[in-house]
Amino acid sequence: MPPRNPMDKPSVEDRLLANIDLIDASQACALLRIETDNPESAVQAMARKGAIITLTQKGRTMMPLFQFDTANGRIFDVVGAILKLRPVHISNLRLCYWLNRVHVDFGCAPAQRFGHDDLAIVAAFRRYIEPARHG
Repeated sequence: MPPRNPMDKPSVEDRLLANIDLIDASQACALLRIETDNPESAVQAMARKGAIITLTQKGRTMMPLFQFDTANGRIFDVVGAILKLRPVHISNLRLCYWLNRVHVDFGCAPAQRFGHDDLAIVAAFRRYIEPARHG
């Protein structure tokens, strides 16, 4: 049997993105009730302001669905709080990984508790980004 080509294997990023429900800019604008001729621009403007998490998948700007309060047509407030705290060395992909991993404080992924345990999620994120101090 010939050896498997390592290029056939999905990357870590591809595997992570496959486990996150993503929506495109048009869908995000529809969820947020934003009427625009250029949804991509609207989403990029929100991202620059630190209001929304964006990811790139196959060259397209995508947003994780977990950050949207679909019932009320808005982005959960905790998303902005986390984005303000996020150090520059933590990418959106790494942030999404942290938000979607089961966390000991919640017994589930922090993203599953958005809108319910926001203060606890921010506190857990502060601990996560705290530099390690060795004494």
